[in-house]
Formats: sequence, structure tokens, C-alpha cells
Amino acid sequence: MRSKYNWGRTSQRRLATCTPGIQRLMTAALHHPDCPHDMSITSGHRTHEEQAALYAKGRTTPGPKVTNAKPGQSRHNSYPSEAVDIVPYVNGSLSWDWDHINPCAEHIKRVAAELGIEIEWGGDWRMRDGAHWQEPKE
Repeated sequence: MRSKYNWGRTSQRRLATCTPGIQRLMTAALHHPDCPHDMSITSGHRTHEEQAALYAKGRTTPGPKVTNAKPGQSRHNSYPSEAVDIVPYVNGSLSWDWDHINPCAEHIKRVAAELGIEIEWGGDWRMRDGAHWQEPKE
């Protein structure tokens, strides 16, 4: 049995920029019958310019800080990307609510364990990033 969820075109395009392990894990998690919410990929590979714009937020441009990684320091900057950002899609829109993020994170961790795939979640960090998932450094 499979879940009712499938990646949309934009999510598929973003996920395709990630390593095969990330692609396999996130697709298995979304298709798993116990998947708690639909999800969207908000970021796979990022250029250095895209990373610089995110790093500037809360520093030299308006808004809260969203990353501590300068260009070249993020796992998103590798190609294929060793990181992916995933956000629950609830009631027709992306949800940054921890009440939606946490069940998805626990689900992804369970599926990763079932598949024997090592993964790190940004929600476990001091500067919590609930959308961020990355392969551990070797």
C-alpha cells in the first residue's frame, strides 16, 4: 500500500538535483502509507549566489536570519546536493508550523532507519532548521 501523495513537478525538479540517496529516502518517505502530510521540496542544489542571498537575510537585507552557512559552506552548494529542504504541505499551502514539521521529521527518520540510510535533520541543531535534511559528512 502506498500513500496518496506524489511529488509535484517543481518538487521533482528540485529533488533531481540531490544525491541518489536523498532522492531515494525522500521519495520512499512521501510514498510510505504512514506519511503524515503531503510535502514539498523547497530547495535542493543552490548556487553560491542563491546561498549568498539567503545568508544576507537578517544581516544586510530585511528579515530573520535563515542560515549560518556562507556561500560554499552549505551542503546545498554541492552538486549533486547533499542537502534538501522539505516542508509539509497542509490545507493547500506550505506549513512552517512545528506541529506539522515534527511528525514529518519523525516519519522521515523512521523510513531512513528502515532503509539503512544515514541522514541528519536540521531540527536537531541549536539553530533549528525544520526543513533541512543532509547526508552526514564522511
